[in-house]
Amino acid sequence: MNHTAHCLLSYPDEALLLGNFIGDYVKGSAWKRYPLGVQRGILLHRAIDSFTDHHPATRASIARVREFAGRYAPPVVDILYDHLLCLQWDACCQVEFDVFANWVYASLDARSGEMPAELQARWPHMREGRFLQGYQTREGLEWVLGQFSRRLNGAVDAGALATHFFAGIADFASDFSAFFPDLQQRVLVFLKED
Repeated sequence: MNHTAHCLLSYPDEALLLGNFIGDYVKGSAWKRYPLGVQRGILLHRAIDSFTDHHPATRASIARVREFAGRYAPPVVDILYDHLLCLQWDACCQVEFDVFANWVYASLDARSGEMPAELQARWPHMREGRFLQGYQTREGLEWVLGQFSRRLNGAVDAGALATHFFAGIADFASDFSAFFPDLQQRVLVFLKED
């Protein structure tokens, strides 16, 4: 899953949110240097990623985009699933999207000094661009895919990928609907294990 899902699955715990948000930037055992609540968020991020990568519905979506994204198909599906989460928001979440997004921005702003340096440098731009809202629209999703492709020097054909995704969105939405409740359940189990 990408930003929107990781943030949602941390709601309303600010330390969990920070850890989940920075998870991709904390390698190896470096998570042990953070306060306990943030450590828990980093480990939750890893658990979410592992569960997502191995779920049969996610694998079906990955197979559908492989010809457009090659080895980057798994992170592309994470991005696509954030868009589908936004489209199905009311079925997945009890808090209004804007209330949730404002909580994310305020919480991460308050703790941005604890982010790894690379993410600290990106954070003001992400916040000002209201990055979570970008996943709500087709135009926003196409922009995110374009940015992703640029970071990979064009290794992903963002335009063809977006066209393919929206042409078959019902199949992707079906995969997402089979997957996301299972992920929510996995997160509940993870949080109870502590």
